[in-house]
Amino acid sequence: MEKTSNFSYLNNIFKLEITFLIDLVAIAGFFTMALPLTHLYTLIPLLVAGTSASMSSGVFNNLYDTDIDSRMKRVSKRRTDIKQNRGRYILLMGILLAISVTTSLLFLNIVTFLFIMAGFVSYAFLYTVLLKRRTEWNIVIGGIAGSFPALAGSSAFYGYPSIPSIYVAIMVFLWTPTHFWALAIKYREDYREANIPMLPATKGIPATRKAILANSIILAIFMSLPVFFTWMVSGLYFRIFAIPLGLILLVPSVIYYVRNGAEKEYRKLFSFSNIFLTLALIIVILSSM
Repeated sequence: MEKTSNFSYLNNIFKLEITFLIDLVAIAGFFTMALPLTHLYTLIPLLVAGTSASMSSGVFNNLYDTDIDSRMKRVSKRRTDIKQNRGRYILLMGILLAISVTTSLLFLNIVTFLFIMAGFVSYAFLYTVLLKRRTEWNIVIGGIAGSFPALAGSSAFYGYPSIPSIYVAIMVFLWTPTHFWALAIKYREDYREANIPMLPATKGIPATRKAILANSIILAIFMSLPVFFTWMVSGLYFRIFAIPLGLILLVPSVIYYVRNGAEKEYRKLFSFSNIFLTLALIIVILSSM
């Protein structure tokens, strides 16, 4: 029981689930470059730098949002802890960011450093400070934060991004709205209480269903492109599974829209979105080997 509590606490502070996905995106980007196995050591500083930057941005997000967390039931406990230990978390954020900067500059290259910092800035400032409290487009535009790790990963050794890594970056960007809106339906009352203009809170579930369906259609079309334009993603595996991968989100999005799906069904869609991204990234890695 204590272990679960500790993990939950660390996950809340550092957003470990997001960090895991960020690292997986970076690894997928890394393998889009044709690298000899002897160069796999580059993954170590890449993951150290990327993980540190992601965790640091998560801490910043928590520090900045303490005023609204008290009005959101699911994160109210986190707010209390952050408020009581504010100085400690500011120091921790600085240390993590310093590790990321130092590692990416010393062991990688300036291009990778810039992409990692772009990911940090786009989540910590673009999304958290500028967009989250101001516009329903917050998660759409702010989703770019999840794209930069793919570019950082592919730049880690040679110093420039590959075309397949750009494809992966766009895929993650298009995946984000469906993923987040499906979860936000469950917590729409929290967002209303905190006055955060998240789509389900401002426009309601019917409008969010339409937006999820439209976004899932766009994502499915994008996923099919490598079947016709083979230069987008190298390797046969991804081209075989590209269309089935797109259907993982498209099929339930259509079904739930047609039958006016309830909150529980969209919670399932959120789980499907995690499965989709994990499988897609693993297949990108396997296709590149």
